[in-house]
Amino acid sequence: MALVGCAGLDTRLPEISAPDLAAETQMQETTALRQIEDKSERLLRVGWPILTANVELCPKSRPAIGVKMHSLKSYPKRLRSSAGRVLGADDTQRVLHITKGSPADVSGLQRGDIILDDDGQTAELDSEAWSEFLRDNTLNIRRGTETLSVAIDPVSVCDYALKLSSSGAINAYADGRNITMTTAMMDFVESDEELALIIGHELGHNTMGHIRKIVGNFIFSFGGTRYTRPFESEADYVGLYYLKRAGYSTQGVEDFWRRLAKVSPKSINRAKSHPTFPDRYLRIQASRDEIEAKQSEGKPLLPNFKNGASPSGT
Repeated sequence: MALVGCAGLDTRLPEISAPDLAAETQMQETTALRQIEDKSERLLRVGWPILTANVELCPKSRPAIGVKMHSLKSYPKRLRSSAGRVLGADDTQRVLHITKGSPADVSGLQRGDIILDDDGQTAELDSEAWSEFLRDNTLNIRRGTETLSVAIDPVSVCDYALKLSSSGAINAYADGRNITMTTAMMDFVESDEELALIIGHELGHNTMGHIRKIVGNFIFSFGGTRYTRPFESEADYVGLYYLKRAGYSTQGVEDFWRRLAKVSPKSINRAKSHPTFPDRYLRIQASRDEIEAKQSEGKPLLPNFKNGASPSGT
């Protein structure tokens, strides 16, 4: 009876052909993958100077060459069948992006190169593996049918991976090991400086040990979220230093918070786990004044750590 009673349509929908549906699906998948490709390249390009310029302020560092690797596993499952066709992805990790001026760029690495281990097999690369493969400043790679040895001089970077998450939420977050940016956030920022502001903020969470502190405060306060707000302000503060030290302009970056207020007006007056947008806007202005004063006086561009605290916040 329940099945018989199910409601139906009151109109006749136009018919669409299977070939047309397949063609439109392929077009939309291609567009989505090209956008992911562009955003991941931009994230690496903007983030690389921040991770290299602030090594002395990061508790963890590693050697790096300025590349973004990819394989089919790098993409959402629903897009993997198209990722091979559009981006050349397969089950093997390959070079996707190379940052201009990086060691990989100087050494002539190319998109599609496969990095090999000492046995000539495809290297499984994570942050720890890079240290092993770069220990003698030489990389063995496979390019097409050729196997090559490439001399390369890695640089030290803050040991936090830059990751892109396909999400419609305007958000970014740190977990103590990574800095993750959503695709919606990448669309929302209007300049590389604004993107650098967000990357610097998330780097601040990692370098200052905020994840551990927030979890501890949440437990000991029996779920009180107000104890997380000071860490957000501190991440804004040290993040602006990271931005400036990487060579980005700090002028006008606080306007990000005025624009975000238009799409999330509740946070203008409401402060739960994060400070209000007006608070963040004004504190960034004040932090910029502090940075510019130090710069004009020839002082080191270092945050004002209190009580002799180390850059790692420990």
